Amino acid sequence: MLNILKKHTKNYYVLLFSALVTAFLTACSPHPATGTWLASEVNTNNYSKIIVHFDPKLEIYSVQSNKPALYCGWSGANKNDIILECMSSENQKQMDIYQLNVTDESKAELVYEGEVIAKFIRSPES
Repeated sequence: MLNILKKHTKNYYVLLFSALVTAFLTACSPHPATGTWLASEVNTNNYSKIIVHFDPKLEIYSVQSNKPALYCGWSGANKNDIILECMSSENQKQMDIYQLNVTDESKAELVYEGEVIAKFIRSPES
């Protein structure tokens, strides 16, 4: 009887370990928005590049500077889109909400107040 308990206990721990590893790997896969995005066309805000990091940080760059125009935190809105809480490098007291919608694996749109303000393509290095 004791040998049967030991065998089932061992199987239980192997199963538990496998489930935890699977859950960890699934939860830690990067969001489709992560990576570097380059402006695919001229936009009114002159945004040139977005860098979405695996950790919930993001920078939006303008053509006028090598420094980010906006510093953002992000969270997943759904499996393709992320919500951005951004502050300007010039005015760090005001937070604005944006959304980055990944329309397919290589295209994304930056949305502000319901309007698409810039379109991007995924950088080949991403």
